[in-house]
Amino acid sequence: MKQLSFLALIGCSVLFTGCASKDETVVCPLISAPEEGARSLVRSDTAGQLFDVRLNGVKADCMRHDSGGTVVALTVGLKLDRNLGEGSDADVLSVPMMTAIVDNQQIVISNSEFGYTVGFGKGTKQQYPTAELENIVPVNARLVISLKSAY
Repeated sequence: MKQLSFLALIGCSVLFTGCASKDETVVCPLISAPEEGARSLVRSDTAGQLFDVRLNGVKADCMRHDSGGTVVALTVGLKLDRNLGEGSDADVLSVPMMTAIVDNQQIVISNSEFGYTVGFGKGTKQQYPTAELENIVPVNARLVISLKSAY
């Protein structure tokens, strides 16, 4: 009986290992942010108040894509700050962001613009939300992420 349980355990391990190898984690391509795109002033949607927005770190998980490129799943940390002396009411802020894929000749292959919406409660001075996005980066290319100026 012990031998049968041991064989069943090995069989299940092989089965689960086979499933895990299909989404094999690989080394991520270079991911960068230009200095001028790491910080931005953004005017809120509701009260028109200015918010200081900063990139606050990036976490990437990468897997091989069928094309030979790499699927890059990013979690981008943001730091949003406002001056409560200029207003402390509840507000909504749309943070404009963009990504670009750049080849090894420094030519932009593609780019994408998107926004991330954050709600601020009354009296809230700072928030540290995260935005999640996914890109396919071709071989010998890099991913650039940036805040867009909105002021």
